[in-house]
Amino acid sequence: MLTKFSDRLYADLNRDLNALALEEDQLIKRYERSIHACIKYLKKLKDFCKVNDPGTPAEEIQFFKCIKPKFKSQLIYYQSLLNLEIRRPVGDSTAIADYLKNEAKVLHHFFECNLSFYQYVRTRATYLDDYYFVRGNYDVYLDPDQCVIDFDPSFSTTHDHKLAQVLASEMLQEYLQLAIQRLHQKEAIIVTDVELGDFDWRQTKCGLIELIYCWHATEAFGKKNLKSIVKFIEKVFNVSLGNFYDTFDWLSSRPSPTTYIDEMKAAFLLRVQKRLK
Repeated sequence: MLTKFSDRLYADLNRDLNALALEEDQLIKRYERSIHACIKYLKKLKDFCKVNDPGTPAEEIQFFKCIKPKFKSQLIYYQSLLNLEIRRPVGDSTAIADYLKNEAKVLHHFFECNLSFYQYVRTRATYLDDYYFVRGNYDVYLDPDQCVIDFDPSFSTTHDHKLAQVLASEMLQEYLQLAIQRLHQKEAIIVTDVELGDFDWRQTKCGLIELIYCWHATEAFGKKNLKSIVKFIEKVFNVSLGNFYDTFDWLSSRPSPTTYIDEMKAAFLLRVQKRLK
């Protein structure tokens, strides 16, 4: 019961996070709202767990190793993104790249400090699960999370929070790598041609995905598949479109699936009318 409920709940969380990515273009505001969404769903999970408490050590391990850290890692990830964006320096791409590289070093230090546990997680080992992910066990020689003393003992083990940190750090590491890569790509364009250096996409990601699906449907790029077109557009316009399949499903469910295309058409016709006057 707990697994089925958590799967549905996690799907709902991801749906809300994806919706926020589409609705909110201002990054800091988006991350703030994402954090509140993560807290809301983590609280729902906790409330359900109190009523449907894992009854056996095996069920505890399943919950505190495979379920709760997924939710908690999203909260840690978006809190990290918010902190990253708030502290982002104002300057050229070199200054920003140096800042992001330094943050990547901080992440590397985290993995180094928790190498034994990280290797345990990466190799999908299970021989210490009874110590790591069963409540009430506190082995001082297994590097337990000291903060567990301040946590709710009915909703915490010595390592579920640390596992959430590992998962969040992996997501953040991927984010930093992509961000640094885009900055280098942009810098290369500027070096090649200064006039081509500031062509980042300024409209919503929804609008760009509307256009991409139109280009694909009308074979504007020949027989190229959708994924290839998305990768090309992401690189050219220095934008990450995330799970564009889910975005298309969301667009299709709107009262007007072609909001941006309609705006473009109206703006184009207005310009034509001005030209004819």
